[in-house]
Amino acid sequence: MRSAFFLVCCYAVLLVTGCATHHRAVAANPAQVPAPTSAPVVISNSVRESLPGDYLRVSFLAPGTPVTNLSRPGALRAFTTATALYSPPLKLAEMPYYSGLVNNDEKMLVAMRCQPPHPEAVDAVLATWPNVFLAVQRDVPLAPGACDAKPTDPATQMACFAKAFSDPPATKVPSSLAQTFNYAAKLYDDNNNKKLADWLQSNYGIYPAFSGIGYSVKDSYSIDKQPMTSQEILVQSVSSEYILKNVPLAEASCRCISVAPYTGRSNDPLDPDFISQAGGDGTCKTVDRLARPTRHKQ
Repeated sequence: MRSAFFLVCCYAVLLVTGCATHHRAVAANPAQVPAPTSAPVVISNSVRESLPGDYLRVSFLAPGTPVTNLSRPGALRAFTTATALYSPPLKLAEMPYYSGLVNNDEKMLVAMRCQPPHPEAVDAVLATWPNVFLAVQRDVPLAPGACDAKPTDPATQMACFAKAFSDPPATKVPSSLAQTFNYAAKLYDDNNNKKLADWLQSNYGIYPAFSGIGYSVKDSYSIDKQPMTSQEILVQSVSSEYILKNVPLAEASCRCISVAPYTGRSNDPLDPDFISQAGGDGTCKTVDRLARPTRHKQ
């Protein structure tokens, strides 16, 4: 318990000190997105207090896997990051680590940039535990009295768990955060709530590496095999993350590319502008290799 409380306290320190290295885009109007030359703290503040309206998602899939939605068929939500954080672009070998993933040179790269014209269609939320609990209640509507009847199906159980979450105002940041993280930690009590954790993993893509503070944890892909200290987790919480509804690519106005493995792919830049230029509009278009976008002379 003391270690859990220490972790929460560290989260508090991270949050109240401004987290200037965690940056993102802005509101639904792309014209409001700060230019990449803006100070990182300005970008971070803007994209966390509002919504970017411009999202980036990267996956590594088996060859031949159809891509029609943001996430796999049957899932309710998909994780994304903010495009503004990756301009200028990183090379592919580096980029996935910031989202808690890992580059896979053997699989098909699928990269999409989504700029939904109707934000309500994707119901994007910053990936915090309170926002997740609210999203679950929207995604799994409950009938009156459903939670009183001790439901047995995992979806209803998860919705009841989310509904029971309480987040009252507090005068001490560590105490407020402690309540939230202690409640979320119950999901990983394998003796009682394994079905709920499995439901979140299957429907939301939420694994034990999920921090719930709105930042993905860099290098957390193998946390089950390579445990991380709270210090490592806090220092490596760099890139803001969002959870969107798993809608069709066209509905989220996504441009998407798929790139088969080739020699040197991991050293090429994953440029969001190239995704916009070369990707299919509402479909995932196969391209031979990653490249920088073509610049037309004026």
